[in-house]
Amino acid sequence: MLAIKWRSRSISLVLLVGVVIMWTLTLFAATNAYKNSVYFGEDAYFKSGAFEREINSVYENIQLYHLEAPHFSEKTPEEQLGNNDYYNVKRDAERTVQDRLNNLQEKYRSRIDNARSRDDNVEVDRLEAERDTKIAELNKEMEASFQQNLKTAITAKQKQFMAAKTSLDNRVKSLYYVVKNLKTGETYSNISSEALQKKIDQQAFMYTLTLPKIDEPNRFSYQMNVDQVKATYYILNPSQGSGIIQADYLTYESQKQQATATVYWLAALVVLTIGLTYLARKHRGDNPSLIDIQTVVRERLPIDVRAWTTFIAAAALFGILFDAELYYWSPTYVSLYQISIVLIASALLVIVYNGLRGAVALLRYPGNLAMEWRSSLTASFWQTLKDMLEQRGLLFKLLVFMAIIGIMGFLPVCVVASSGEEAVIVFTFIWYIMFLLVVLPYMMRKIKQLRAIIKGVEQMSQGNFDVTLPAKGKGQLSRMAMNINNLKYGLQLSLEKQRVSDRLKTELITNVSHDLKTPLTSIINYVDLLKKEGLSADQSTHYLEVLDRKTQRLKVLIEDLFEASKMASGATELHWEKVDVSALLTQALAEFSDKIEASTLTFRVNVQSPHMYAVLDGKKTWRVFENLIGNALKYALPGTRVYVTLTENIERVILIIQNISLHELNYGVEELFERFKRGDQSRGTEGSGLGLAIAKSIVELQGGTLTIDLDGDQFKVIAEFEKRDVLASQQV
Repeated sequence: MLAIKWRSRSISLVLLVGVVIMWTLTLFAATNAYKNSVYFGEDAYFKSGAFEREINSVYENIQLYHLEAPHFSEKTPEEQLGNNDYYNVKRDAERTVQDRLNNLQEKYRSRIDNARSRDDNVEVDRLEAERDTKIAELNKEMEASFQQNLKTAITAKQKQFMAAKTSLDNRVKSLYYVVKNLKTGETYSNISSEALQKKIDQQAFMYTLTLPKIDEPNRFSYQMNVDQVKATYYILNPSQGSGIIQADYLTYESQKQQATATVYWLAALVVLTIGLTYLARKHRGDNPSLIDIQTVVRERLPIDVRAWTTFIAAAALFGILFDAELYYWSPTYVSLYQISIVLIASALLVIVYNGLRGAVALLRYPGNLAMEWRSSLTASFWQTLKDMLEQRGLLFKLLVFMAIIGIMGFLPVCVVASSGEEAVIVFTFIWYIMFLLVVLPYMMRKIKQLRAIIKGVEQMSQGNFDVTLPAKGKGQLSRMAMNINNLKYGLQLSLEKQRVSDRLKTELITNVSHDLKTPLTSIINYVDLLKKEGLSADQSTHYLEVLDRKTQRLKVLIEDLFEASKMASGATELHWEKVDVSALLTQALAEFSDKIEASTLTFRVNVQSPHMYAVLDGKKTWRVFENLIGNALKYALPGTRVYVTLTENIERVILIIQNISLHELNYGVEELFERFKRGDQSRGTEGSGLGLAIAKSIVELQGGTLTIDLDGDQFKVIAEFEKRDVLASQQV
């Protein structure tokens, strides 16, 4: 069984290697067929660059010998050489005496200036005449040199005419030409009309070319004045003539046969490769495949490494395919070089295939692409570089920018020194583009941000705290702006708290003074009344009752104030126990039953469960219920309903008391929790104004929350108590 399995794996592996090699050979054949595609088609050689260069060379010689030479002597020297060559000769002659002429003028200038300074006019005239004589001699020498150089250039031009004649004579066995000068009507040819017609009748020409061609106006005639010349070329068959054209034509025909053989090999390889691929897929089973290789590579190599590897492998494979030659038309000859090239190309093909397949898979799932990119080496390097630069100081960044700007200024010097080398020019251009698109905008953004920060800080210093400094990015400027913004927000919050605290202190002093003064004044007055003589027993009893009531009122105020102070300072000690909140609420309502019945209010009580437990301080929680129910009795609109609801969820027990307020609530929710704040702002009720503040403090000390929801005159108190089951097990 193991032998069968091993044999199956071996066969699959051999088939896999064979498929890869066959695909490689197919790529070589396809590349070779593409490179040899120039040999296909009708008149392939006569459309080639070699034939084009030969025809242009023939026309250049025709132009020299037939168009320029016959009328050469009738032209002026400038027309004979052309404007550029003529002035080049003249400039060369001027250069031979220019330095001596400059030295001569400089020498006599100083001597003449000295004579003029002495007012020696005779000496000045003598020196000027001597100078002009020598200048004339130099000009004469220059003219002689110019004439000599001009004669030499004209002689060289005439030699070109003779060389052109020799070149045309050498091509008489390769082609015939008939050229007509449309301007003068003259016709030039290297064969007579009768002989040409005879050759035409014998079909001795394999190709005839007439220029200029309407469909290809620039291919063969880049040197031809198409408005003045019309030329016809007759190319002899290889059996009738010989020359460069015939030799190149025969070479093209030979290459065409080899290219045709390559196409046949390509077709055969395609069929064999497809068949072998099908056979390999059929016998693959559980054996390794290229997909398995791709999976292993993807798991072990980051995406950027795979991408660069694929790119380099593709470039190398492309170079091998187009540079290496495998002669498919000579299969009997196989060299070690060819075997090595095929194996190397096969390995590169596997890399490229797996890379492209992985790229397609990632493009189908962009989420995987983003995830793999985040774990790539490039992303890690870029993030490390950004973090490193962000941690650097402004001085370091300034030095970096100065270095970049310095390099930008040095690059033009390199361009000049390189004498226009393309590589340096392209690099400089790319560098400047990167500077303009990346570095300069970055610097401008930082400068703009710095200016905004400076302006914002100035406005803040003048008391305008509505300004927010720009804090985008992660640089030091952004962090500084963020810190200033946080400082501003902290300062604003501190000022607001200070303002509220000052207001509360003022109200507290005012309210405490008022609430303590009222019963104290009554006590003092009634004590004075009791001191009077002649009071009846009924009057004394009445006064004592009033004193007792006012004393109890003063006691309640002092106790509430003391308890509120303890709550605010956190000095209150809690006694945790497991409390049945439902029973505690029922007991509290029972305690207020007399007052509820005496009022015109209707209480609607809804308790979700008869037993709802939480770990609380029972006495303090009783005080919360007492304060909230008492608050509803004092400040609810007579004749309305008060809804008391107790529910629970997994974490909390929730008490909601909702009623319609007797007085208009024209202030915020937070003010209701302020000490000595009453629903009746005229302070006509008996409450201390500390009920809600004390209830809120007790609930929050036990880990819960107490909030108020106002909707017009609808007043809703929501108290949430933490069940604290885990805490109970630790503390009870």
